[in-house]
Amino acid sequence: MLVLGHKGYSAKYPPNTLLSFKKAIEYGADGVELDVWRTKDGEVVVSHDRNLEKVVGVDVDIKKPSYEELQDYKIEGEPIPLLREVYEALPNDAIINVEIKDTDAVKPSLKIAVEFDALDRTLFSSFNIKALKILRKLNKEARIGILVGGLNEVFTIPSHIYSVKANYLNIPHQISGVGEFTARALIHFYRLFGVRVAIWTPNSPDDLQLFEGLYEMVITDEVEKMVKYRDELQ
Repeated sequence: MLVLGHKGYSAKYPPNTLLSFKKAIEYGADGVELDVWRTKDGEVVVSHDRNLEKVVGVDVDIKKPSYEELQDYKIEGEPIPLLREVYEALPNDAIINVEIKDTDAVKPSLKIAVEFDALDRTLFSSFNIKALKILRKLNKEARIGILVGGLNEVFTIPSHIYSVKANYLNIPHQISGVGEFTARALIHFYRLFGVRVAIWTPNSPDDLQLFEGLYEMVITDEVEKMVKYRDELQ
């Protein structure tokens, strides 16, 4: 079982910041999950939302300023990081799940992972199948994860697995809302297509009981809790 810190160690530290990412690794996570956008000057920056109002209290579209202009804004005192800085700051064996929020960020994000010789430990994920198709066309070796959101998507997933040659399905732990039998049957079915499964965002071992034996990775806010659980399983 691999443990990734969702936006870093976001239960305790400012989400999607270098501090949060470093702390996730310090407390035993195998890697981190983060979200990326492309600024107007072509830099790839880390932010969950396109609009920064929730995290910095200012109504700013992250794609419109330059990266230098974004340095005026802080997330609980921490700067908005570049994707490049995450690769520089973390150990060279840390897994990095790059969630593509912006199709404009696909090509430069891939370029950064290649530059750091990190394709084998980078998982590019997205809800946006178009973005994943672009990425797959650019690179046949990239590791791709399809993010599953609403339950209305469950029947289209197999065709998407084929179209992007996906390696992972990133499934919300709330899929249990369809019922235990249905949820387990769906995941068993998806795994027949050769994908591994990541569960997001379980924040206690209880959230994983339904998925026993059906996943390889968890993406969590509560890094220490899940690392402890992982270690108990070994």
